[in-house]
Amino acid sequence: MADKSMAEAIEGMEGIQRVERYLSLWTYAYLQDPKNNDWSSTITPHLSIVSHSASLPHPNITFRLTVQPIHNNGLNNMHGGCTSTIFDLCTTMPLHLISKPGFWQWLGVSRTLNVTYLRPIPVGSIVDIECEIVQVGRKICTLRGVMRAVTADGKEGPSLAVCEHGKVSTDPPAEKL
Repeated sequence: MADKSMAEAIEGMEGIQRVERYLSLWTYAYLQDPKNNDWSSTITPHLSIVSHSASLPHPNITFRLTVQPIHNNGLNNMHGGCTSTIFDLCTTMPLHLISKPGFWQWLGVSRTLNVTYLRPIPVGSIVDIECEIVQVGRKICTLRGVMRAVTADGKEGPSLAVCEHGKVSTDPPAEKL
């Protein structure tokens, strides 16, 4: 969905408003046809933004998610592929905080996504996904994500999974947009 039509739909928006619009468009697509979906469309309706900062050197966003039965691996835990997809989607979002025409406007494509699973994540769990830009250049960036349990009283629990995400920009030069 991070194609030219998505870029056009969020054109003129900046920062966290771009992220909110992006997520709402994915959710809208899912609600229009719940049978024609992918992992992302079953994730975004359950994501919310907890906090964000566009401050350099490490712009970041923290999301919250309640693991749904559709995210199940058959053992009543979140599927590893779903965890990877959440990291792919969420770690990309901080790029919206710094993007501009010709600079990460289309959010790029993944070149690496290294996920380390630390603990099982049961269906019904509430997790925070902390995402930050580690490094960003004109063509390549490195992003990091940490998925943590959230306790019943809303406090930070143990780390459940971590990731490093490398992306390559697919933006044409700004003068060609």
